[in-house]
Amino acid sequence: MLFFQIFRYKPHINYKYIKYILLIFLLLDPSFIVSDTSPELVMPGQSESAKLFILDASGSMNEYLGIYQKVHLAKKYVRHFVEKLPEETEVGFIAYGNRLPGCQSSRLYQPLEKGNRPGFQNKLFGLTPSGATPLAESIRIAGDYIIRRKTPTDLILVTDGIESCYGNPEKELQVLQQKGVNFKMYILGLGLKPDEKRIMQSLSKTGNGKFYNVGEDSDFFLAIEDLLKQEPLSKRTELEPEKQKSKIRISEIEKKQTDSEEHSYRVKFVFENSDSDNQCVILNLKRKNSSPTKTQNWNPQRTSEPERVLRTEQICFQARKGEGEFQISAPAHLPFNLELELWDTQGIPNSVDRSGERNLTK
Repeated sequence: MLFFQIFRYKPHINYKYIKYILLIFLLLDPSFIVSDTSPELVMPGQSESAKLFILDASGSMNEYLGIYQKVHLAKKYVRHFVEKLPEETEVGFIAYGNRLPGCQSSRLYQPLEKGNRPGFQNKLFGLTPSGATPLAESIRIAGDYIIRRKTPTDLILVTDGIESCYGNPEKELQVLQQKGVNFKMYILGLGLKPDEKRIMQSLSKTGNGKFYNVGEDSDFFLAIEDLLKQEPLSKRTELEPEKQKSKIRISEIEKKQTDSEEHSYRVKFVFENSDSDNQCVILNLKRKNSSPTKTQNWNPQRTSEPERVLRTEQICFQARKGEGEFQISAPAHLPFNLELELWDTQGIPNSVDRSGERNLTK
């Protein structure tokens, strides 16, 4: 009887174990394994927005906007934007034109990646304008790419014109929304005509983003700064220590000689800019303002109230950091301030920081 009882219960015990074994095999099946090396898949918790630029490299980008070619302005400020983002933010870009004529020139030149800032910049500065403006095709390619990745993505279009290849950009955005793609579209329009602005404003509204009208260099800077403000507060907070570390600083002001008419000064400074090996320090001698203005400086990296600048001098370096001095003279009977600017002259010259004003005659 005892043997019989064991025999009866034995199938029940085996069946229970078999269920567990089958469950383990199912979980270990390759179709259930997610590789963290796949660029197309995103693991839970990676909800931050990637930044995918759509860059206009059509022939008209060779034209000038103010004193700069449009393509040079685009490269300059896209680089500025990317450098301000945290290293963990994925960035990449699509471009159309770029040595390719016709309406099928859109290409993914830089996939979305974290940390690969040098690779991004090398490909960015290699763009050479040519061809037409296939906006719809570019949006479609961007959509096909980001829909597989399943990561929230900001599309940032930099262009000087509207669709020229008979496509329908607005329809392409609507298709992406119908597919449930998580994206926003921001547009920076360079030197657009009034009717072109209206079209781009409508396009950015459809993409739940924002349109920026860029008529000159300062507009581009302000647009990029506003884009950076769209970032979550936690990301902006991470950037604060970098902003507090000045790249150019006045270390000493020494009065050398004095007489009744003119005073001479030695202005010593130190600088450090790890992003460039070529830079210039510019000294701005300024008339002292007895009633400070409340007008916001259009570019915080440039000297404030440039209308007060009476004289400028500059010293250039081929180094990432160093020190130097200016020797200047100024009338003894007038109050003066001075301020230094640091300019990156590698590629397109652009200001990267300023020292803040110091009273020269104090």
